Amino acid sequence: MPVYTLACHKPLTQHLAAKIAHSITETHCQITGAPAEFVSVIFMYRQRIKGHKILSLIGNVRSGGNRNLELTDQLKTRMQRNIARDAQLSIEDIAVTLVGFPASWAMEGGEILPEPGQETAWLARTHVNSENNELTES
Repeated sequence: MPVYTLACHKPLTQHLAAKIAHSITETHCQITGAPAEFVSVIFMYRQRIKGHKILSLIGNVRSGGNRNLELTDQLKTRMQRNIARDAQLSIEDIAVTLVGFPASWAMEGGEILPEPGQETAWLARTHVNSENNELTES
């Protein structure tokens, strides 16, 4: 599952944080094809940010499968542009770093995540039980 951590000097308004979290999730899903259920966004306030940036986004995303350098560059560029738009900042005020990791290094509900591009079969085999919010076998 991709985990995006957005660090900033001052807390964001609840509305802006929700808008940015939605934008990060939507951007990740549009570019990678991953389901929205896989995306987590964490906000860290009162953080020092290198390079005189106002916001810094670090994304831990699955590598391999259908992921290549072009897709990763597109994801990084679009994240930077969309966050700048949502926060009404210049692109130069936003730092974006993506860190790839093998799918086998992450689990969701006790299940190892699928390789990028193989989410449909994984989701068909498993589902989230809405009563106890646990992943169960179908």
